[in-house]
Amino acid sequence: MFENLFHSKSNERLRMMIEAIRTRDFSLQYSTEKLRGEEKALAMEINSVINEFRQTTLEQETQYQYFETLLNTVDSILIVTDEQYNVCWMNKSAVEGLCGFKFQKISDLVSISEELARVLQEGKPGEQRLVSFAPKGEDVKNYAVNFSNLYNKGFYYKLFYIQNIQTIVQENEAKTQQQLVRVLTHEIMNSLTPIISLADTLREQCEEGGLDADDTLMALKAIHRRSSGLLQFVENYRQLQKISQPKLAPVSIGDLICGILKLYANPIIKTDIEDPDTTIQIDRSQMEQVIINLLKNACEACEDTGREPVITISTRLNKQKREVSISVSDNGKGILPEVMDRIFVPFFTTKTGGSGIGLSLCKQIISLHGGTISASSSEEGTTFRIVMGW
Repeated sequence: MFENLFHSKSNERLRMMIEAIRTRDFSLQYSTEKLRGEEKALAMEINSVINEFRQTTLEQETQYQYFETLLNTVDSILIVTDEQYNVCWMNKSAVEGLCGFKFQKISDLVSISEELARVLQEGKPGEQRLVSFAPKGEDVKNYAVNFSNLYNKGFYYKLFYIQNIQTIVQENEAKTQQQLVRVLTHEIMNSLTPIISLADTLREQCEEGGLDADDTLMALKAIHRRSSGLLQFVENYRQLQKISQPKLAPVSIGDLICGILKLYANPIIKTDIEDPDTTIQIDRSQMEQVIINLLKNACEACEDTGREPVITISTRLNKQKREVSISVSDNGKGILPEVMDRIFVPFFTTKTGGSGIGLSLCKQIISLHGGTISASSSEEGTTFRIVMGW
């Protein structure tokens, strides 16, 4: 009878422990003061298990609170949904930057922007889409939306990262300005340092009465040469500031490319033009300047590579987005990864005797056309890609 009672109590304790774990109620504790033998050992073991679960849950909750606090400090909008687009979690910026409250489904965003709701439900992992909407009745703003998938404990989740493009632009402008200041400082110091040094030498020799005509002439020539270089540098900077607004006119893609190729008798330049009759609104003179500069760089990149040069101008149309891309590709030496992020910075150059304004001019002209220019490179060559609306 005693054994039956012991087993009954033991089963009851085990049942209560299982129920506590299932409901995450870790307040269960057994007093062991009046217990003996196996009954006491079992109660102590149950208490130990409950304490371990309590500690583990506390650590997980602390970690969750840490990451949630961290993600709530992010200015960009973060939303996590299940595969049916039911919202599982969103950060503070999502609440404040969209509608001011936590919504249940992505489709609820139709009240803010039908385009936003549609884009979020159509986007694929790894994509970046652009969307415009007015959050909480504010002015319309442009946003970049990035899509990712998460897998956790047998379930798939969708992660949406939405960032105000103006923030991205400001960050990039700040980086570009910092790089420009470094380049300007470097170039000016390289010119002024020898000029000051030579001027000091001439002054000292003049004061000592030991001024030699040949040394003086050599020093003056060096000063003139460096001063002329600095003057040219300043003139290049002025040229960057004088780019006029493009005078847009309809030009067919085929006519644009054919007109440029007439300037080149070089057979290494190939073309791959999709739908050459498509008309785009551009300043033809400025666009020719951009493509000619890219072709010049491509030809120089193909020198001394030990392989037959191949340069290709290609165009592609995205009729859904009404965009045209113009690419100039080469099989040259490629651009080193460590300088890739600086190639569009004014006065930055890896060429001996280069001015470093060519690609910067290209970027400004394309930006004035409302487009973008980017570069990708490897040991097999480089591709510059221009994307504009049409």
